Amino acid sequence: MKNTFILEARNVNKRFGGVIAANDVNLQVKPGELRCIIGPNGAGKSTLFSLLCGIQRVDSGEIFIHEHDVTHKQQFKRVRFGIGLTFQTNRTYQDLSVKRNLAIPNPSLAHSKSAHQQSKERMVMALKGFDLDPQDETRACELPHHKLQWLEIAMVLAGFPDLLLIDEPTAGMSRDETDRTVEILKQLNDHGLTIVVVEHDMHFVKSIAQKVTVLHQGRIFMEGNVADITANEDVKNIYLGHAH
Repeated sequence: MKNTFILEARNVNKRFGGVIAANDVNLQVKPGELRCIIGPNGAGKSTLFSLLCGIQRVDSGEIFIHEHDVTHKQQFKRVRFGIGLTFQTNRTYQDLSVKRNLAIPNPSLAHSKSAHQQSKERMVMALKGFDLDPQDETRACELPHHKLQWLEIAMVLAGFPDLLLIDEPTAGMSRDETDRTVEILKQLNDHGLTIVVVEHDMHFVKSIAQKVTVLHQGRIFMEGNVADITANEDVKNIYLGHAH
């Protein structure tokens, strides 16, 4: 049977000394999903993110993007399979202008003509939604925090990914800025972009997620829709620090 997942982790394990950061993780994301990965501090969210995008190497297990085994491939090679990445720490080029930052990404040559056009439309949608001018000569370091976060997302979209991994995109944002981010990400998802977000802000998660994966102590504790996850007493206990 043909694999229908755009992103898949199979029995992934990662240990740092005596700490098990990823414990036999199995994750499957279908094309077109908008998935949130949540969990308390120390649950293994950032470790799983780093394993999926290639910052860290798995101790065992496999990772696939578009059915391609990328388990041992470097970050830049995973990007060639259509993955885009943003991180907790902003990685825009602070001394370069908005215009030059947006010109840096190199769009994938693997896109068909129709997919290329769709990616361009997503890019235009994001720039308009985030109120970013592609001709703006303002240096990135002069932008307010939320605009800097939005610029990084726009930079990633300029590389024309069809799978976007985002690590805590609204950290440090106001509620209005968070809501704007939710609105634009949902529009991009409606336009065919698969999005996986690592997040702890439940307001953001409730506003955006189609499906939620809950991590606890390096394991997938539960998966389901937002209503089921937020109503689950064990999940509530995990967030309050009472579950074992």
